[in-house]
Amino acid sequence: MADQDFRERVLEALSRLELQTRENNARLEKRLDSLDTRVGTLERDVGWIKGKLEGKQEGSSKVLTILTVCTAVGAAIIALIALFN
Repeated sequence: MADQDFRERVLEALSRLELQTRENNARLEKRLDSLDTRVGTLERDVGWIKGKLEGKQEGSSKVLTILTVCTAVGAAIIALIALFN
């Protein structure tokens, strides 16, 4: 009988281990899903920030171009005024 009791105890221990493993796997899957969601949110937010920065960069480029053109036109006007005086 001792042999049979030992087998039953081993089988019970194995079934408990299997149950714990399934529970741990379920918890890990939930955590991975949560991490996937968070990483997706971060990727979206980083993309938005990157777009904002690129937009500001384009705006700064336009302002510098307009400023350069206005300076050149102003210099030409001053040169013409100096020429005719």
